[in-house]
Order: sequence, then C-alpha cells, then structure tokens
Amino acid sequence: GATALSPETGPPRDSLGTASGQSTAPPPAPRAAMPTGSVEVMTVLVMAAITHFARPSTLTPVGGIPTVQHVFYYGWVAALSTGLGALPLIFLGKVTDVWLGLSNAVAAGMMLSASLHLIQEGLDLDADGSVMLGMDVSHQIRVAAGFIMGMGFVIATKKWVESHEELKFGDLTGKDLRKVFLMVAVMTLHSLSEGLGIGVSFTGKDGAHLGAFISASLAMHNIPEGLAVALVLMPRGVSKFSTVLWSIFTSMPQPLIAVPVFMFASHFIFWQSVGLGFAAGSMIWVTCFELLADAIKDLSIKWTAVTTVASFAAGHILRQLIEPAE
Repeated sequence: GATALSPETGPPRDSLGTASGQSTAPPPAPRAAMPTGSVEVMTVLVMAAITHFARPSTLTPVGGIPTVQHVFYYGWVAALSTGLGALPLIFLGKVTDVWLGLSNAVAAGMMLSASLHLIQEGLDLDADGSVMLGMDVSHQIRVAAGFIMGMGFVIATKKWVESHEELKFGDLTGKDLRKVFLMVAVMTLHSLSEGLGIGVSFTGKDGAHLGAFISASLAMHNIPEGLAVALVLMPRGVSKFSTVLWSIFTSMPQPLIAVPVFMFASHFIFWQSVGLGFAAGSMIWVTCFELLADAIKDLSIKWTAVTTVASFAAGHILRQLIEPAE
C-alpha cells in the first residue's frame, strides 16, 4: 500500500507542517568579516611613516612658541588614539543578534553623552561680539543653527544612500551599508570641530601648554568615540583590522583642520560653536533614529534603555575624570 499523492494533498507532512523526507531550510549564515587586504596594510605603513617623519625635534616648543609641525603632530597623535577604542572588540567572537543589539545600545549611550558635551562646550564659549545683518549672533544661536544643519545633513545623506542601491562596501550592501556609511560620515564630520579646537588652543600667549593639554584631552575623548564606531562596524561584518583603521579615519580631520586654523585663527573662531552644534545634531539623529531603533528590534525596550543609560553614564563619568583641571 503506497500512499497516493495528489496535487491537492502533496507529500505527507509531520506535526510541524514540514514535508516528510525534506529537510528544513538552513539557518542564515553568520555575518562573515571581510578579509584584510593590501590596502589596509599599505595604510598602516603610510600612517607609521607619517608618525615618524612628522614628529618635531622637540615636543616642547623652543621659546614656548608652537610651530605648524607641533600643531599637526599633536592633532595626529590625538587622531591615532581613536583606534585604541576598537581594540577591545578584537578579542570577541561570533556576532549574534543580541550582541548586535547591545552594541547599538552602548554606542547610542556614548554618542548621546558626547553630543550633550559638545552642546555644552559650544554654549560655554566666551562671547565674541559677532554680528550678522546688523544683529548680534550669540553662541546659543550658532549652536542651534549648527544643530539643525547637522540633522539636515544626516537626513539628506541617508536619502542619498538609500537612492543608490548599487552601492557596495566590500560585502556590505543595503541596510548594513547605510549604517556603516552614516556612522563613519557623522563621526568624521564631528572631528572637524575638534580639529578646530586644537588649532585655536595653540594660539595665544600660553598656546604651547594649552594646546598640548587640549590635544591630550581630545586623545582621551577619542578612545570611547573609536569604540562607538567599532560597535557599529564590526558586528556588521567589517574586519577587525579594517574597523581599527576606520575608527582612526573618523578622527583624521583633527590634524588636517588644526593646521589652517592655527595659521588663520581669527577667520575660524566664529564657526567653532556652529561646528559643535552641527556635530551634536548629526550624532543625536543617528543615535535616536538608527542605533536605538535597531537596538530595540534585537533587545527589549527595557534592556535597550538600561544599556543606553549605563553607557551614557559611563561616558559622562569618563569625561569628568579627564577634565578635572579645565
């Protein structure tokens, strides 16, 4: 007695509704990290060469007057420190959805802490009496304007990436590519304001000491920011080696902007509070509408909130420890 099959009934099925004799669909493969290539190796060699040849003969300026080489080197070292934030993730294993959710929540807390710090820094700047169209333009107005422009930039960038579905970055496409692209773009632009701060700090009567202190402080700030970048890139398949390099890349504007600001400080001071607001607005948008939204999908709202608040508090405490003498 073989069982007759008909188009209507199909093959016999088990209690789970799976056709007998047929295997269930295999689970999706875990995200594979992209391999390290010659470009990454060459990048490391170039960075090592710059670190060696850009170093001034003495880190303490002769006569207390810093040079362009001092400004660039201090900004360069501050940028390199960003890669230290990615190092803890090198020792982690396979990425799961829960780990991805936790990564997004931790990165969100760190970015919220950094954003509020940037806003406060912009509001605390000394009044410079700037006037535009016959009206006083306070730092509060400039921070608010920069904040709105920062959010607008991220929204426009997001729409541009979504309209170009053919874009690829290694094996990344679609949603993962968008997250990585936005994170790298936002954190890189955020570094513009920090480079401006380094350049301005080296000017003035006590510029040599103040500039060195500000650069060291920013180097410490860059470590958790590098971790925030790594928490978004590495779980989405970017290789560990490339993640460290991309973390450093996001801080490259610091030495590149610090030099022209140092040389022409009076032309850049007006835009410092605008840049701080811009960075804060773009980071808060990515945090709320990208990182937290994804974290809630992989975790519960409760655990997303707990993790984000803990990360926010840790970032705030770290900054308090770094800046006791300011």
